[in-house]
Amino acid sequence: MDDAPRVHLVLVRGGREDGDAATRALPREALRVIPGGPAGDLQAAIEETVQAARKMRQEIEARIAKSLEDLF
Repeated sequence: MDDAPRVHLVLVRGGREDGDAATRALPREALRVIPGGPAGDLQAAIEETVQAARKMRQEIEARIAKSLEDLF
């Protein structure tokens, strides 16, 4: 059991600054471990994050468009 490699984990502060603790905190399923610590594949993690942000933006834009259609 002592032969297992040690893993260095870094907790990155996230969430929103406004609202109470329940809305600021990220849910456990939103967290992801990037293996390899600082030497891990950060480029892949950045690309994954950018893709997720683009998807969220599209969803938000779709919601706004639907709301505007409903108003007019």
